[in-house]
Amino acid sequence: MRKARWSSYILQKLQQSKLSTLMVTCFIAFNLLLVSIIVWLSYQSFSAVTFTEISKARLALLNESTRRGFDFITGVTGTAYSLASNRELSSLLETTGMGRLAQIHQRREVSRILDHTIVVSEGITSVELYTDAFNEVTVTMADHIFSLDTLANDAWFSALEKADAAWVPLRENASGQSLVGYAQRIFDSRGGTVAYVLIRLSRADIVRRFADVPMVLDGNVLLVDTAGNVVMQMGKAAAAGGDAWSDQAYTDSSSSIIDSEWIQEHAQAGEDGFEVVSGQPGGAQLVLYSKPAMLQWRLVQTIPVYTLLSPVRQAGWQILGIAVLGLLCSAVLAYVFVRQIIRPLRQLIKRMRQLEKGDFDTRVQLSFTEEYAHLAYGFNHMASQLTMLMEQVKDESRAKREAQTSLLEAQIKPHFLYNTLDMIHWRALDYDAKDISRMIVQLSKLLRIGLSGGRLFIRVRDELEHARCYVSIQSERLPFAIQYQERIDPRIRGCYIPKIILQPFIENAVMHGHPREETLRIQVHIEQDDRAVPDIRIRITDNGQGLMNEWSMEDSKGIGVRNVHQRIQLYCGQRYGVQLSNGGSGGVEVQITLPRIETEEQLNLWLDGEK
Repeated sequence: MRKARWSSYILQKLQQSKLSTLMVTCFIAFNLLLVSIIVWLSYQSFSAVTFTEISKARLALLNESTRRGFDFITGVTGTAYSLASNRELSSLLETTGMGRLAQIHQRREVSRILDHTIVVSEGITSVELYTDAFNEVTVTMADHIFSLDTLANDAWFSALEKADAAWVPLRENASGQSLVGYAQRIFDSRGGTVAYVLIRLSRADIVRRFADVPMVLDGNVLLVDTAGNVVMQMGKAAAAGGDAWSDQAYTDSSSSIIDSEWIQEHAQAGEDGFEVVSGQPGGAQLVLYSKPAMLQWRLVQTIPVYTLLSPVRQAGWQILGIAVLGLLCSAVLAYVFVRQIIRPLRQLIKRMRQLEKGDFDTRVQLSFTEEYAHLAYGFNHMASQLTMLMEQVKDESRAKREAQTSLLEAQIKPHFLYNTLDMIHWRALDYDAKDISRMIVQLSKLLRIGLSGGRLFIRVRDELEHARCYVSIQSERLPFAIQYQERIDPRIRGCYIPKIILQPFIENAVMHGHPREETLRIQVHIEQDDRAVPDIRIRITDNGQGLMNEWSMEDSKGIGVRNVHQRIQLYCGQRYGVQLSNGGSGGVEVQITLPRIETEEQLNLWLDGEK
């Protein structure tokens, strides 16, 4: 439910957004999407090409390091072969039938030959001899001659029994160094194995031979033999105090993603190559394997792809920064451009609001853009047409009011005139000529004020005079007395009101009131209302029978009441008019609300429709 409301709220805000905001947002979103796609595709393409080139360069360095690093093999194998073919050494190892003292002498000579070999050979940690020829001789000082039982527990010894020589991984020696060795059989004169010579090489000695190209030792580097077995592990590993060369023997192949099975499956015989291995805990790894060297040994190097592509990522961030900077610049330019486009529309909206307020003289300046120029021309033409139509409506409304007024007055004047003349006729038969004369004078005033030269509005004092004349005439005619009273605010006696608005209500009181007493009392109160909009309040009361229950203006069958109400609303507006109700002490109470018009200028404004 909340999600639906939130979606509706966002949709409403989007529908109410400004055009400039919407255009800038769409432009930025489109550019952001475009830049993101371009940067991502560029980064992917650049990464792929760069990764391939870096892999090829690394493979070439690995091959070169393999070629240089294994040059020492010739010297090691030559040293081992020279010891195996040394006849003096072979003769010294034949101790059968010799005495104890002679065996001690021969052992010392063998030890001297081994020490001399270490001195003259470069890059050899030690040379050891394993034989049973001197098992009965007690050793008085340390040398490099050991019995064959010492090799019984070494895994490589059983493999050496099937070959004349082999490279073998070795356990740590007394100094704690992890070694790699080359073992060679020594035969006696009868062709039997009389001893085994083992040339030990330290890991540091071998690593130094590959250190000519430092990048070759990045990551994890494995020394692999002909069978794909890992002889030793090299490389730069993170130590506790910083970067240090790892001198740990390769004893557990499961700790690496590369083992003998993987090498035999992926590394082709006699060929080099590289491959990306993914799905590892440390991330994807680049595996490079060099061409085999002289002994068909090769180097296998594993480097994390994340580390290898670190410079590429830095370049990618730089490209992204440049793209974001360009996006910001384009956003600023888009804002300026959109603002220039929207400016004519804002001007048009401003003029439309002025037109809504009634300013029909407002106009829009033409723009250099064709579409906006058409809009401006259409707006200006519409404003001109509205001005003409308003003037036309004013003229037609004025003519309509005059026509309706003439018609309404024509309905009242003949009716009243005929009644009055008829009354004069009957009074002439009943009374003397003086009464007739007095009535004719009142009738003359009545007709003069009623016609008033065709004017629609007369002053309050003239309207009161008109009402008095009517009351005077009716007092002469009717059999009951009429008590007429006025209470007028002196400040409004000179104000303008529509003419003949009191007489119809006085006539209703006289003709239809039927007073319950012998005297008909009519009171007229005229006062001003000093609220925010100054008005004139007229209250007419009588002591007649009052109105019927639930009487309304629509129920009036006479012409006078509706005529006055229609004329007031026609001249002054819908907020003005007449209200009739029963008075609190009997009779009818008439409430007339009119605008306060004090001068001719104000009257002309009302008559011209400006109000």
